[in-house]
Amino acid sequence: MEKKFKFSDKTAVSKIVYLTVIAILCVSAIVIGIVASNSRKKADGAIPPEDTGSNTDTENPGEDENKPGDSQGGSNDSAGGESKPEVKLTFVSPVVGTVIKSHSATVPVFSVTLDEWRIHTGLDISVEEGAEVMAAADGEVTAVYNDPMLGRTVEITHSDTHKSYYSNLDKDGVTVAVGDKLEVGDVIGCVGDSSISELCDEPHLHFEMKVSGVSVNPLDHITEESKEASLGIVSGE
Repeated sequence: MEKKFKFSDKTAVSKIVYLTVIAILCVSAIVIGIVASNSRKKADGAIPPEDTGSNTDTENPGEDENKPGDSQGGSNDSAGGESKPEVKLTFVSPVVGTVIKSHSATVPVFSVTLDEWRIHTGLDISVEEGAEVMAAADGEVTAVYNDPMLGRTVEITHSDTHKSYYSNLDKDGVTVAVGDKLEVGDVIGCVGDSSISELCDEPHLHFEMKVSGVSVNPLDHITEESKEASLGIVSGE
């Protein structure tokens, strides 16, 4: 009769080898199972790429709308970068009166007070002493001082290029100070007799304008309506 195999028939060495192989296989199976389990957990916890993008859009809706370079932001930047055309300043006569001495920056005119011929960089407008003087345009008072020849003077800056000057004012009649913001028509003082170089002339306002530091004829900048209404000057005459 055929003899059946029994584990007990193996030698001690064979038994040890056999048990060792079985143990190694069991340990390997356990390790593989643990690694596979951890891999599945990581895969389950990962955020799909499309979900990440979706969350970003939800938390910051429209974030890219204002970024430079896009269609909306680009159009705004383009609009902001365009140089704005300079607003043309319009001036009115600072007093109601009659021009008694015109602007003449190149041809000398005779000065009765100084008894000499000299250029005249202003516009002398005859008015009663004490008459109110108004700002010829919106601006800021940038100086109030005593000119050695033209007397009490107020300087108003209207833009980076335009300034106006009001001289022969009453020494105590100036009602503005440096830093005051003015609108056209605001009273800045009254006519006096503080101009030493024009004492022999009838009471008047000495009015000057400069553009980029160069003396200009105020009549070239005062509106036609104001010249007619305040100075009696009609266009074409």
